[in-house]
Amino acid sequence: MGRWFWENVGTLLLSFLLALVVWVVAVNEENPTEERTFAEPVVVELINIPSDLIRVGLVVTETTVTIRAPRSTWDALTAEQIHLSADLMGQTPGTYDIPVSWHLDQPTARIIKLNPAFIRITLESRTTRELPIQVEPSGESAQGYEAGRPQASASTATITGPSSAVDRVSQILVSISLANRKQDFDDEIPLIPVDSSGRPVSGVTVAPATARVIVPITQKAGFRDVAVKVITQGQVAAGYRITNITVAPPVITVSSGDPLRVGDLPGYVETQPLDITNASDDIVQRLTLALPEGVAPVGEQSVLVQVNIAAIEGSLTVPRKLEIQGLEPGLTALPSPDTVDVLLLGPLPVLDTLKPEDVIVFIDLEGLGPGTHQVTPQVSLLPEKLRAENILPGQIEVVIERGRATPSPTPGATPTKKP
Repeated sequence: MGRWFWENVGTLLLSFLLALVVWVVAVNEENPTEERTFAEPVVVELINIPSDLIRVGLVVTETTVTIRAPRSTWDALTAEQIHLSADLMGQTPGTYDIPVSWHLDQPTARIIKLNPAFIRITLESRTTRELPIQVEPSGESAQGYEAGRPQASASTATITGPSSAVDRVSQILVSISLANRKQDFDDEIPLIPVDSSGRPVSGVTVAPATARVIVPITQKAGFRDVAVKVITQGQVAAGYRITNITVAPPVITVSSGDPLRVGDLPGYVETQPLDITNASDDIVQRLTLALPEGVAPVGEQSVLVQVNIAAIEGSLTVPRKLEIQGLEPGLTALPSPDTVDVLLLGPLPVLDTLKPEDVIVFIDLEGLGPGTHQVTPQVSLLPEKLRAENILPGQIEVVIERGRATPSPTPGATPTKKP
């Protein structure tokens, strides 16, 4: 048996190799190996960065990956299974091309190409400096007011970053606006690192990131804020009333070379009288102020006054006989009742001059045939600004027949077309 084995060992090996080739071909036909570029770039993780160094500049940390793997592996492959890294252990300040290492969670897959295969990175020493905080106000407070000395919650701040960026920082700036302020400034403001030209320096962090800034705002001697009181004379037209009076601005600043003069004011100043005699519509007008001698307004010398005037509304109930509209030829209609009460609301001057023919109430019978129907009466108002609040009754029973006479309209009333 042993002699036979050794005499036929070559044949046995050849048979095994042929069987293996047949198996590999069969497997490859069913699940062929494919070489593809992964659909999306894969992020390269930077590891082991020395704590005393910091990367600067634009660093490309993605690369495209070409993988060889069976088709079944490709079908299940995800970006989370592809691990790329660039190891920075032991590096010193400078610029380097760090090779990208890889690892796949799929044992049947292999990376055959990375593009790029290196990550170029520049490292600088991490530097920390402490610099004073400079508050820079802009704008002028409101006329007659002055700003005090700004106060910040911190006098210095610490900046951290690459040495080249930290060296460019000349001061830490807090910019605030006091334009037209009459009240104290009190707010939390970001701290901005700037260079010697006042331009912000990027790439550094500031601690603390903000500071609370307080600036007292006080009124100058000889200046005072007072309310504006509108003075009117005369009466609006009969049947009308004033609904509102507004003034802009409602508070003004006045000044005097003698502070006692503004101190003696009662807290308000009056306008020159506005004549509203027989007014029946809104009035908008600029008025000057009645100020004591030696006292003058700061800025605009007049105020804008608006007086809103509206008619006094009342109510009136009027009886009206129903008119019939839309009845088909050859038909007659008998409404029950044939008279309704209409409650009108509107300005008293209009109600006082109302004529019987000014209000017409009708029922629209268009499309209705013989029988008994319930119809809603409608009102046609001729005078402007009047409205019908209610009609009683709100439903009218109408009997429509053939051949009987339809009640005639109210004498003197003029029928109207359907609205």
